Amino acid sequence: MAKQINPYKYIGFRIRKIRLEKKIEKSTMAKLLGFSVNEIDAIENGKIKITSNILANISDVLKTEINYFLTGLENDNIKNATDALEKYIETFKFMESLSPRQKQIFSEVLDRAYNCSSQESEKK
Repeated sequence: MAKQINPYKYIGFRIRKIRLEKKIEKSTMAKLLGFSVNEIDAIENGKIKITSNILANISDVLKTEINYFLTGLENDNIKNATDALEKYIETFKFMESLSPRQKQIFSEVLDRAYNCSSQESEKK
């Protein structure tokens, strides 16, 4: 049987991370949200299934986009990831039209470009 993933655990982890980065005490956050410190602790540990309204309130208190709590990505990173995915899809569609030999050559060119890019990143 596959182990079930608790998404609230990841959301809570991100809430705690931002709260600590912003140096907000649990007691302060609890007071601002109308919760007890124990409830904040349970939220941060993924033990409470929080509603979208609660997440919106937490987002307001922490001045952080809801997207971050759900995905771990900032809005700019979500757009960049979407753009990259669209480019990959275009590339794969293009590759479908190639002959086997053309696909091999194209793959070799991509591998070389990736290796050059990786080497440049390592130098930085």
